[in-house]
Amino acid sequence: MPKIFLKLWPFLFLIVIIFIFFARLFIPHQTIFITPDYGRSDAWHLSIAHKYYLAQELKKNRLPIWNPHIGTGFPTLAEGQTGIFFLPNLILFRFLPFVTAYNLSIITAFLIAAFGTYFFCRSLTLTKLASLYGASVFALGGFFMVHVQHLHLIQTASILPWLFWATNEFLKSRKILFLIYLSLLLSQQIFAGFPQITIYGLFALSIYIVFQTIAKKKKAIKSLSLLILSALFGFVIASIQIAPTFELLKIANRSDNPRSILTQFPYKTKNLLQFFDPYVLGSPKDGTYPHWSPNNWGIYWESIAYVGIIPLSLTITLILLLPFTKMKYKKEIVIFTILLVTSILLSLGASAPLHPLFSIPPFSIFRVPSRFLLITQLSLCILAAIYIDKIAKKHFLYASILIVSTVNLFVIFKNYNPIGSAKDWLTPPQTAQYLESQNPARIYSFGQLQKWNDYFLSNGWQDTGYYYFARNSLDQNANLIFNLSQVLSYESLPTQRSVASISSISSAFKKEGSAYSTSANLVKFLATANVSHVITTENIESPDFQKVFATEVNNNTSFKIYKLVKNPSRLFVTDQIKTANTIPQITKAMQNPDFNPTTQTIMEIDSNLPELKLQNWEAKIVEETPTRIKIGAKIDGNGALVLSDSFYPGWQATVNGRKTTIYPANINSRAIFLENGENQIIFEYKPRSFYYSLPISLISLTFIVFCIFKFLKTRIT
Repeated sequence: MPKIFLKLWPFLFLIVIIFIFFARLFIPHQTIFITPDYGRSDAWHLSIAHKYYLAQELKKNRLPIWNPHIGTGFPTLAEGQTGIFFLPNLILFRFLPFVTAYNLSIITAFLIAAFGTYFFCRSLTLTKLASLYGASVFALGGFFMVHVQHLHLIQTASILPWLFWATNEFLKSRKILFLIYLSLLLSQQIFAGFPQITIYGLFALSIYIVFQTIAKKKKAIKSLSLLILSALFGFVIASIQIAPTFELLKIANRSDNPRSILTQFPYKTKNLLQFFDPYVLGSPKDGTYPHWSPNNWGIYWESIAYVGIIPLSLTITLILLLPFTKMKYKKEIVIFTILLVTSILLSLGASAPLHPLFSIPPFSIFRVPSRFLLITQLSLCILAAIYIDKIAKKHFLYASILIVSTVNLFVIFKNYNPIGSAKDWLTPPQTAQYLESQNPARIYSFGQLQKWNDYFLSNGWQDTGYYYFARNSLDQNANLIFNLSQVLSYESLPTQRSVASISSISSAFKKEGSAYSTSANLVKFLATANVSHVITTENIESPDFQKVFATEVNNNTSFKIYKLVKNPSRLFVTDQIKTANTIPQITKAMQNPDFNPTTQTIMEIDSNLPELKLQNWEAKIVEETPTRIKIGAKIDGNGALVLSDSFYPGWQATVNGRKTTIYPANINSRAIFLENGENQIIFEYKPRSFYYSLPISLISLTFIVFCIFKFLKTRIT
C-alpha cells in the first residue's frame, strides 16, 4: 500500500463522507438549501443574498464595502455577515459560478471543521482512528447540520478546532510557528463574519489554556502571556474588519439588555432531551416543534448539538470511570468535562446559575446564549474520541462504531434541510419580471411575514412550493438576487436612523377591514426614501396608490404591486429648509400637513442656515458605483441638494473639487449646500475606519508572513 495513502486516508475518508452527504446539491442537477425560518428564510434572504452580492462585486474586481441596494444604502463590510475577507469566500466567489461557489463554500466549512478536529485530536496524541472518529462526528453533528442556512455561522464555527490545535501544538513544542498560526487562524475566524461564535470560542479556549498552563508550572505565566499576545495580534490582522464594525456598533439600534439576551431565545432544561433524540420534542420540518415564544420557548436550530447516542454514551462512560480508574489523557478529560458542563450551563441562560456572565461585555452584546452548544458539541466529540482511543486496536469494533455513528447522523440529518432547483430559484419571480420592465426606484414590501409564518408554523417545509412562490415578495435582502433596490434591509446591526425611517413608513399603514388605508404622511415618508412601488399580500385602498400587477393565487395569497401615483425623486434641490436637532423632531416635522417631501427638507444643522434663494435647478446622476456617485447640477440661485441615500459616517462630498459638509436630512438622507451656477458633485464612501485600518492589517499580515520564514523552527525556552 503506498505510503502516501497511509498518511492521507483519514482525510480522504472525511472528504468522501462529506461529499456523499451533500451530493444532492450537485446530483442530478444543481440545487441550493432553502431552509425556511420565522418570517423568512435565512438561507435565501441572508446567506444566498449576501454571497450573491459578494460574488457580483468580486467578479467586477471590487470589494463590497457598501451596498446601495438595501436600506437606502448599508455598510456591508461593517455589518460583517458577508465574510468579505474570509479566504474561501474570496477564492470561491471570485472565480467560480455563483451556485457552484455557494455550495462548495458550505462543503468547505464542513471539511475545515472535520480536518481541524482531526488535527487537534492528533495533537493530543490520539490515534488516527480515534481522531477520525472525533472529526467525523463533530463535522456531521447537529450544530452544523441545523445551521446550514447560516453560512457565515458555520464558517466561523469551522475554525474553532483549529484554534485549539494551534494552541496545543505551541504548548507542546514551544515553537513560535504555532503562535503565528494562531494569529492567522483567529483573524480568519473574525473575517468569517459571526463574532458571537468567535467570542464564545475564545472563552472556551481560555479555559483550556488556563488548565493546560497550570499543569506546566514553570512556564505557565510565559506561555499564557505569549498566547494572549498571539490572540491580540490576530485581532490586529483583522482590524480591517473590526474597526468598521465598531464604527457601526456606535450608531446601531441593538439592545444589550441582559434580560432580553437571556430570554428572547431561551434554551430550557427540557431541551437537554435533544441530546438523545433531536426530534424528541418535534421537528420544524413538519411543524411539530413547539413554536418560538420569547421568554417561554426557543427556536429548534438554536437548541441542537446532537452527535448520536454512541458518542454520548462513550462520553458519559468516560466521565463516570474517571474517578475510579487510572487512564491516559486524564488532564484532557477533566478539561473537556469542565468545558462540557460549563457550555451547557451557559446555554441554559436564565435557567442556570452562570447567567450573570451575560451582563458583562462582550457577552452582553449577543443574543442566543445557546450558541455555546458549539463548545458542547466539540467537547462531546473530543471526549468520545478519547474513549475510542482505548479500543481503536479492536478494528472490527472500531469500524462498527464509526460506521454506525456516521450512518446514524446521515439518516438523522440528511433530509433535514430542504433543497430547491438552483435554476428555478434564481429565475426572477413574476413580480421581479414585471418590475424589470418598469425601471423602478426603490421598492417596499409588507404583509409577507404573517402569511409566511402561518404556513411555516402549520406545515414546516415538507412542501416548499409556497416558499418558492413567496419569492414574489422581493423582501430584504432577496431583492439583491434580482438586481432590485429595497428600502428595507435584513441585517443584524441596523442603524438608528434606518430603524426610525422604516418605523415611520410601517406605522403609516393602517388596517381597516379587509384593506389597508394610507395617510398623507405615508406618501411623504416613501417619497423621501425614493420608493416607487410597494409589494404586498394585502389590498391598499388609497388615491395615492395604483394597483398595477398581481400574481396568481397560491395558498390563498397573491402578491400585488402598487405604484405611487406621484413619482418620487432620488435627488432634488430646494431652498425650503427647516431645521431640527434630533430624529424624533425630524419625524414630527415631517408629519406636518404642510411638509412637501419633494420640495422641502428638514436638516440637522448646528449653525445658522445660510441665506438661500432658488429660482430654477437641474440635477441628475451621471455616473454611479456602489461607493461613488457623480451628480451634475445647474443652479439658478443657491440651495441644498438632497440625496435620498443613507446618512452614514465615511461618506464624503465635493462640489467642483472642493470638500463640503454632508448634513443628515429627512431622518436618513444626505444634504449639501450648492452655490449658483454649474456644479459637479461627487459623493464618495471613504470610511476612515476602513482606510486607516487597511495598512495596519496589511503590515501586520506581511510581518506574520516574514515571521513564518524567520522563526520556522525556533522554540521558546
